[in-house]
Amino acid sequence: MNASKGILLAACGSMLLACGSTRDSSDILQAYDNGPGVDIGSDLVQDEVADVSRDSAVDTAVDVAADESVEADAPPSRTFTILTFNVGTTDNISHDGDPDGYSDALSVVNAAFYGNNLAWLPAQDSLKSLLEALKPDIIGFQELYFDGNCTSDCAAIEAGDPVLFSAACEGDSMACGTWTTGGPITVRRILGPDYAVACAPNHPDNCVAVRKSFGALKDCDDGPCLDGLDGLRPPNGCTGGARVATAVIGLVDGPEVAVVDVHTTAGTNVECRTAQFQQVFEDRGDGKPATFGQHNIVVGDMNIDPFLMNPDYDASVAYWNQKVGVGKPFQYLSSSDSSGPNTHPYSFMKLDHVISNDLIGSCVVLGVSEGTTAPLSIDSTYFDHRPVYCVVNVP
Repeated sequence: MNASKGILLAACGSMLLACGSTRDSSDILQAYDNGPGVDIGSDLVQDEVADVSRDSAVDTAVDVAADESVEADAPPSRTFTILTFNVGTTDNISHDGDPDGYSDALSVVNAAFYGNNLAWLPAQDSLKSLLEALKPDIIGFQELYFDGNCTSDCAAIEAGDPVLFSAACEGDSMACGTWTTGGPITVRRILGPDYAVACAPNHPDNCVAVRKSFGALKDCDDGPCLDGLDGLRPPNGCTGGARVATAVIGLVDGPEVAVVDVHTTAGTNVECRTAQFQQVFEDRGDGKPATFGQHNIVVGDMNIDPFLMNPDYDASVAYWNQKVGVGKPFQYLSSSDSSGPNTHPYSFMKLDHVISNDLIGSCVVLGVSEGTTAPLSIDSTYFDHRPVYCVVNVP
């Protein structure tokens, strides 16, 4: 077990209680608080979790996952970490006074040229440092910028809008200003070589990565494998690509886990969002759900708060609540009620969720749960979502 798992297990307690709630999680990720790139296996962290050895942590997970009467020779559970993060930004709030130097002028560029996807290089660098510190076993991304569009997108505006061209395609602050044809795209640059990564069909902004020492992506040895996830557009055709897509991950010396990366349509298009949820749980358009594995984890930006939004006025919330919760086919690993930390600080809503049909775990929201740190400064206005980070057990 790496130290990040031990920290979260220690902070959540021996019963793996719901760290997505308002419980004190001050021990979590304290190594990252010491600065980007810090070795999360440092003496400081090891002192805090000295009693959380690999064996004892696995034993703890087994105690939670199985009945107390389980036989002593039963196979042990394995513990891993998963992070989901909508890494985009917004131009709907003021960025004046941002502690990291993001500005309203940069926000206009990020919105007009990059579609509010992750393109500001200081934000990319900060996220890279966070991932290097945490080393999550599995990562689900939404709203990455796909640098492969730089050449055509820059050419399209060079003559017609030279001011936007200069701001978006030159200099060293935005992705296309430094990208060269054939160079690493954003998702590969922030991950480094230790991860394999694949992206959704016709949606290179939504990707799943797996740490190679932990598992392997089916049909993708390294990547980025564009269109490498298993997904379809909704049967009603309300979107042109797969905003619901599945990564089949074979754990090293373990079972396969299906990780479904979701980024539903936001706003008032309730019919489309409902169709996307139906893809997750019932039929993605070919007769089977996106959750077609024995072990399934669904992660991402669902664009609903099932605890605050009224299901009488939003059919997608009503449908979700039929499938997720106590006694339902899927249970929350992240916050299971309104008392948990929000994932979208500007609306105070929980829009990002982690659920499973049979795996158990606990989550924190980085930068919101007490004692945790998110990319950039705590008061940064660039990321409008916060990452959800979980410890999960699989038999």
